[in-house]
Amino acid sequence: MTSAPVRLNIVELPVHPDSVVETVKEGISSSPAEEFKNFANAEKECVRITVYHSWAQVEERIPGWERIVNASPASSIFSTPEWLGSWWKAFGSQKQMIALAFSNAKGELVGLAAFYLDDFQSPLFGKLKCLRFVGDGSGDSDNLDLIVDREHENACAAGLIEWLKVRSDWDLCQLNTLPRDSAATNTLLQLLKARGWTCTTRERPRLTIDLPETWDRYLMSLSQKERTKVRYYSRRLERVYDVRFFKCTSIESLPDSLEALFALHQKRWRMRSELGSFASAARRNFYYLVARSSLKKNRLELWILRLNGKPVAAQFGFRYRDTVYSLQEGFDPDYATYKVGYVLRSHILRELISERVRRYDFLAGQDSSKERWGTHNEEYFDLHFGKPWTRGAAHLTALVQAQALKEWMRKHLPSCAWNILHRLNLRLATQQSISSELRPVL
Repeated sequence: MTSAPVRLNIVELPVHPDSVVETVKEGISSSPAEEFKNFANAEKECVRITVYHSWAQVEERIPGWERIVNASPASSIFSTPEWLGSWWKAFGSQKQMIALAFSNAKGELVGLAAFYLDDFQSPLFGKLKCLRFVGDGSGDSDNLDLIVDREHENACAAGLIEWLKVRSDWDLCQLNTLPRDSAATNTLLQLLKARGWTCTTRERPRLTIDLPETWDRYLMSLSQKERTKVRYYSRRLERVYDVRFFKCTSIESLPDSLEALFALHQKRWRMRSELGSFASAARRNFYYLVARSSLKKNRLELWILRLNGKPVAAQFGFRYRDTVYSLQEGFDPDYATYKVGYVLRSHILRELISERVRRYDFLAGQDSSKERWGTHNEEYFDLHFGKPWTRGAAHLTALVQAQALKEWMRKHLPSCAWNILHRLNLRLATQQSISSELRPVL
């Protein structure tokens, strides 16, 4: 089915929301209509793009934003104003926001794409200006996506490309931890390819549990070994200690609960002479902000295990619809032999099943300590792209060629030579990681 070109009206607001100055760019039309012929629901009306540069401006669109998120069966906690707003307030003070709001002819919000500009150091092409999603870059957000009404995915994706095409202040766009089934992002990928833009994708593993209707059915889905451990560890703990499970459900108990999480997490990593996630003041602030806003909507899943009144394990996550996302945890290494983290998770899962939660999401990564809980493998994907004949596109092309060369060497070099190169690469990566960790957090 062939659609008419998407017509754009772009309004870019100044950084200060109280200013009345506006710059209007009109009459930008899409590439030839045949590029959209595979999309049966292609948009035919005018799409207006308003560009915001502050969170205060974006907050004015929250009612329409929530309408889009609530109507989408695929949306997650990571697309909500509470999550992204908390992230920006914690991490965005030194960043340049560029948020695009897509509206239809009636002025109704039909899409939102919140980015920020970041510096990216390319080994071959020097410092590049990189567009990232708000929420990306700190290691706290997964499942980031374009926030788009289902009837306007094609128009918003095409409009985003047109807007990017006329901008000269970016080199590379990195969209990370995208849901594999994202209709909006997959539409964007197809349009980028059709226009000849340089694109790369990379898969990231994630682990989830499909929770049945009863605890007994869940236990039967585990191995015999794990079923035995669930019962044994809990009973052993109860024979020695006064065991109490606590869920944070009030603003008053939130500070102490979060401080327990931070302390338990950091104690374990400090024993390994490592910094730990909560050495970052910005991250601690983010957790306070997002926990507080989520608690108001009954979405917070912050649990503490206490033995004789002492916190020994904590797990932090969020409930959104029938899914709980497990974000962070910590336990006291002095109680490691009692498997306190294991006992706390089994209790949480039992409670969630009784409350009709049907999905437990460990988010990105693969780990045997998670796989034992009856997980199945899913994927996120990263989409990186640049305009043709730019430094960003050249950087991506060089990465693809370097990966191809690496695979060739792995197959053709003697194993001893390959192992030497592999160890050198790991050493360089470790040095870069240490250097990055030592940078001050703003």
